[in-house]
Amino acid sequence: MSRSRRDPAEATDPDRRVPHQLRLRLIALSVLALLLQLPFAVFMATHDGADALVGGVRIAVALLSPVIFLVCARWPGPRVAIIAGLTLVDIVFWAALARSSLSAAWAHGPSNRPWSGEGPGGMWAQDLTGPEMTPFYAAFLFALVVAMVRGRQIWAIASAAGVWLGALLLGPFLGVEWSVGRVASATIGLLITLGIGAFVRSRREGRRIAEEEAQARHLEMIAAERLRIARDLHDVLGHSLSQINVQAGMGEHLIDRDPEQARLALAAIKELSRTGLNEVRSVLHTMRSDAVDGTAEPLAPVPGLDDLAALIAAMPSRPALDLDDRRELRADGTRATPGSAADAAAYRIVQEALTNVVRHAHAASAMVAIFRENGFVRIEISDDGQGTEDAMHGRDEGSGIIGMRERAKLLDGTFAITSASGEGTHISVRLPWAGNDGRPGTEAQT
Repeated sequence: MSRSRRDPAEATDPDRRVPHQLRLRLIALSVLALLLQLPFAVFMATHDGADALVGGVRIAVALLSPVIFLVCARWPGPRVAIIAGLTLVDIVFWAALARSSLSAAWAHGPSNRPWSGEGPGGMWAQDLTGPEMTPFYAAFLFALVVAMVRGRQIWAIASAAGVWLGALLLGPFLGVEWSVGRVASATIGLLITLGIGAFVRSRREGRRIAEEEAQARHLEMIAAERLRIARDLHDVLGHSLSQINVQAGMGEHLIDRDPEQARLALAAIKELSRTGLNEVRSVLHTMRSDAVDGTAEPLAPVPGLDDLAALIAAMPSRPALDLDDRRELRADGTRATPGSAADAAAYRIVQEALTNVVRHAHAASAMVAIFRENGFVRIEISDDGQGTEDAMHGRDEGSGIIGMRERAKLLDGTFAITSASGEGTHISVRLPWAGNDGRPGTEAQT
C-alpha cells in the first residue's frame, strides 16, 4: 500500500506544516470571519449613495481576506501582512472615494469636523455608511492573534502598526480627517488583539515548558533506575564471579594434593553460584515488575548489614577478613538497623569493597567496622594491601568505586577513599540512618 510523498522541508520544519487537528479550527475561523465581514460589507456597498466601485472593493476585501487566512495558514507572518495590506486599502479607498458620493452630512467643512464637537453627533458621530465607517475586519484580527501565537510577533506588530500609521498618515493626503473616536477605538482594538495573542502564546509556552520539564524528570528517573539496576547487577555478579574464580583456582591447585579441600572449594562454588543466581533473579524480577505496575517485592530478601557476617564467612580465608559491628544490641539479641535504603546500600558498598580487596589489593588482612554516629551509620573499611595513588585522587576509578560513590551520593551520604602505594586502602562511608526512604531505622531496645 503506497503512501503519499511529503515535502522534506515540511517534514522537518514544524512551523511549515499545519497539523491535521488544526485544519477544522482554521476552516471554522475562516467561515466565521466571512460571516462577520461579508454581510456588513454588502449592506454598506449597496446602501443608497454608495459608489459601485467603492462598494466592489469593500466586498472584494471581505471575500478575499478569509480565503487568504485559510489558504496561507502555513505562513502566518506573510499572511498577516497580506491581509493587513488589503485592510489598509479598503479603509483608505472607502474613506477617500466615499466622501464624494455619500451624504453631505459627512462633508468635512470648517464648521463640521467630526472631532470638533459640532455637527450631527459631535466627535463620536458616525453615519452607518460614512467615510470612516468600516466593517469588522475579523480575518485581519484573527491573523494577528495567530501570528502572535505562532511566534511571528514582529510580523504581527509591524502589520498592526502599518495599518494604523498608514491610515493615519495617508488620510490627510486623500482629504480624510479621522475623528478622535475612530482613532481611539482602532488603537484600543489593535492593542487588545495583540494582547490576546501574546497571552495565548504565553500560556502555550508555559504548558510546553511544563511538559518538557515533566519529560526530563521522567527520563532522569529512568536513567537513575537503570543506573541502580546496573549497580546491583555489577555488585552481585562481580562478587559472585570473583569468589567463584578464587575457589575454582584453589580447587584446581588442591585437587591432587588435598582432595578434601578441593571438594570444599567446589561446594563453595556451588553455594556462591546459587546465591548469585538468586540475587540476579531478584533484581530482574524487580525490574520487570516495575515496568508493569511500578511496584515490586523482590523474590529474595534484600541483603543488609545483618548479612555481612555470612558474606565474610563465604569469602576465601585469605586475606583474613574481620568484622567489627558496633551497632546497638536490642533485647532480642539482634542489632539496630538503619532504614532499608541505607541498609541495602551499606551492604552493597561493603560487598564491593571486600571484592576489590580480594581481587586487587594483595592484602594479608582487612577490617570492616560499623557503628552509629549521631544520625548516621558509619562504615570504615581498611586493608594492608599494596594500595594505589590513583584511587585517592579519583584517577582511573573502576565501575566498582564509582558505584560505591554514587550509592552514597543518592542517599545524601559521603564516600571517601584514601590510599597510597604500599600502605593499603581505607574507605570511609557515612549514610543517613533513616536512609532517605521515609522509614526510620530500628532503635536498640533496653
